[in-house]
Parts: sequence; structure tokens; C-alpha cells
Amino acid sequence: MPERLNWNTLLEVEKKLPAFIVGGSPSLLDEPLDLLSGQIVFLCNKAWKALEMQLLYKANGICYTGLSSWIEHIDEMKAYGLDYIPKFYSDLIWDSSEYKKYAPHQDKVYVYSKRKLQGNNERGGKSGYIPDDLQEGIGKTGSVTLDMAYLCYFMGYKKIYLLGMDLDYTRNPYFFEANAWDYKVSGPKVQQGQRKGINQAMCKLSESFATKGVELVNLSRGYKSKYYQELQPHISAMPTDRLENILSGYVRPKTIGVIHGDFYPLITEHVELIATARQKSDKLVISCSESSKSVDMQPVLQALKFVDSTITANTVTLALEQLAKQYPTDNLRLWNNNGTFIDYQRNNDGTLIL
Repeated sequence: MPERLNWNTLLEVEKKLPAFIVGGSPSLLDEPLDLLSGQIVFLCNKAWKALEMQLLYKANGICYTGLSSWIEHIDEMKAYGLDYIPKFYSDLIWDSSEYKKYAPHQDKVYVYSKRKLQGNNERGGKSGYIPDDLQEGIGKTGSVTLDMAYLCYFMGYKKIYLLGMDLDYTRNPYFFEANAWDYKVSGPKVQQGQRKGINQAMCKLSESFATKGVELVNLSRGYKSKYYQELQPHISAMPTDRLENILSGYVRPKTIGVIHGDFYPLITEHVELIATARQKSDKLVISCSESSKSVDMQPVLQALKFVDSTITANTVTLALEQLAKQYPTDNLRLWNNNGTFIDYQRNNDGTLIL
């Protein structure tokens, strides 16, 4: 049977290291995640895919708040094997008949209350409300990542950092291969790619935490701070930084896969090449030639499984030069139509050897 863990084992231990909370946004593919080795890392919802994709090699906990998301993901979690990682589940999950029926017997879970304050807007994240203690429960935040921030606060962490918290839904909102359920969850209530409610809760919580001597900072490369400041000028700006400014150490250069060509019409060979290239690249970029029909294919290509981003360039050389500037410390791997590739090296000054 799943074991309910005692919160006192966490609350009474002094926290000297910062806590890093990882969400599912696509900018995670651009983060120097090697720096998180040996750090305290909590994964929210399907961000555990970072372990499966070998973007991360360990985690200190996995957090789920919503029952429907947990139900949708539990079979994948079982298939991959996550029983060894402690879970942080809301009472909405723990008390459900579905959890009792489908939960792995080896689960070890810290349970937190959401039911008490879920409908109380005055005691939710948007107001910056901080409960007196964990037993009071966590109010509505709109984001499991922010729920985990609350938990880290109560566990005694003085520095709490967010990664994969872009709040940008203009394109693919995930770093992993999402399914129809994931898109359904992220899609219907999003207007123009915005998440104003979650942004307000995040900013307010950071402001409230600061009065208690706790830092809450968004490190996500995909978070557009200035955009949200203009959108919500009445809210204090969210503190931001970069992971490499917080932690030092060796960062393994990523391999950026590149496929350049005219993708109109899109044929089976294109899709097969994309699948092969993504398996042997940390990130895959499709470079569309600047013909009008090929450019029109960008939204289609962007929506394809395994495609992380698209650009337009008239020649292969221009595509490589553009990506060399965009990824100045990473390696470029150009894929040929026959499935072979060329790895491009850099000069000492960082420029690409073409």
C-alpha cells in the first residue's frame, strides 16, 4: 500500500541549499541543466519527462495537484518507473477512489491540503496570501509549480527558483512530446498565449515571500517579463535571473540538430528524417527555405512531433550562421536527406567553421 509520509521529517531539517522547481515549458531544452547536478530539484506534473529524456539525472520529488492530470499520466509514470522518487500530492489525489485503485504500492507521499482553500480567492495565490502553517492548506494558484513553491516555503527553503515556467502558450507549451490531453489542459482558457492569472499569482507570491526573507525567482529563459509588465502594470514585476548566474560548473554543450529544405509538400520521407534526427539531437530546428509555399509550412512543421522550433533561411549557410548566433555555446548537426549528418566545429572565437 502507498505510504503517507510525515511532513515533520522535512519541516524540521535546516535547508542550506536552494530549491529548484521544474515545470514543463519548452525553454527547459535551452537551460544548462547540467548545473543542477547535486542540487535540490522538484518536478511538477509531467516535468518528470526530463528524467526520461536524460535532461536531468535525479529529482528529490514529483508534485501533482490535480486529480485529472494524475489519472492521465499515471500509466506513463508506472511504465517509466518513478516509484523510488518521493511524491508531493494534494489531498484531491490522495483521498480519491482513483488513487486507491491505481496508485503504485511502493508510492511514498507527502500529502498537502488543497480542498480547504481551493475556492477562496482571498486566500489564494493571486492575493499573495501565505497561510500560517501547512495544515491550513494552499489556496488556488492556477499552477502546480506555484503549489510546489508554497511547499518549499514551508519546508524552509530561503531561495526558491523556477525553471520551465514560461507562461507563453503561443506555440507548443511543453518541452516533451505532449498528447491530446496535455494540449486540452493548456489550451481552452488561454487568450493570445497569455496566462495573466498565473503570472499575477507568481508575482504576488514572490512579493509576499520577500517579506518573510524568502526569494522566489523565475529563471526560465522563455518567460517574457517585460511583456507581462506591460500587460499588467499594476503588478510588481517578477524577479528574474538565469540558472548559470546562480550556479557555476561545467555545462555540456548541446547538440542542435538542423534540417534545411523546402518542405512543401510535406512527404513521408520528411517525417521519417525528422524522427531520426530528433533521436540523435538535444533539440531539433527545421529551417524552411524562403519560398512562399515553404514559409507557409512553418506552423505545420512546428506542430509536428519532435520539432522543437522552426526558422526561415534562403540557404544552408545562412541557416547555420543564424543558429550559431542563437546557440553560441552549442554544437550544430546538419542532417542530410539520406539520414547522415555533419557536425560543425567552432573556431577559438566561437564562430562556426563552415
